[in-house]
Amino acid sequence: MRLEDLAARLVAVEAKLATLTGTEVNTNNATSIEELDARLSVVEVQVDQLIAVQTQEHIDAIVAAPAGDAPVEVEAVVALSPSADHAEAADIVADVVTAQFEAEPIEDTQVADIVAAAVMAVVTAEPEVVVDAEAITAAIVEAVADMPAPAPEVADAVAAAVADVIATATGEEVAAEVHADIAAAIATPADPALDAIEARLNVAEAKVDSLLGK
Repeated sequence: MRLEDLAARLVAVEAKLATLTGTEVNTNNATSIEELDARLSVVEVQVDQLIAVQTQEHIDAIVAAPAGDAPVEVEAVVALSPSADHAEAADIVADVVTAQFEAEPIEDTQVADIVAAAVMAVVTAEPEVVVDAEAITAAIVEAVADMPAPAPEVADAVAAAVADVIATATGEEVAAEVHADIAAAIATPADPALDAIEARLNVAEAKVDSLLGK
């Protein structure tokens, strides 16, 4: 009986996901623990992907919006974070997102993209990373290093903005060695192969969203 109950619940979850993604759902209940486990694993991956996409969209909107006028509330972003149920970490995430919510919009797309990546690093980090100043600093620097290097003329603006994110996340003044790490991360040359794949992925995502009516 328990297997049947769990299988029915899983089908209901799969149906909700199908509605969100515009895909078809298998309406047959799983008939074994192995099948239940496999199908649940797929659901978990899809849910994580949807949350990641929604989180990125929210952060991008907040970074680009006029001060205090983003189309999404800070609480909505914090709710999507792994830190949502960890009081201390959730407060840190809220502080970082609020700082962007209250800041003026970043008009240069290169700067905006890298700042969004830095904020995303905080929002998506596990709570134990968020509350560890050294660990969250490393996570932010790593996220910045993964982004294409900005044009030299905006490098200083990017570095300052990233340092502000780190200062807000850690509650500490950014040390000289961290500033050096930020500068090195920003200057990391872009990977042409990954850039080409990212460009293709952007096109594919846009087409899929269009098919889904987004």
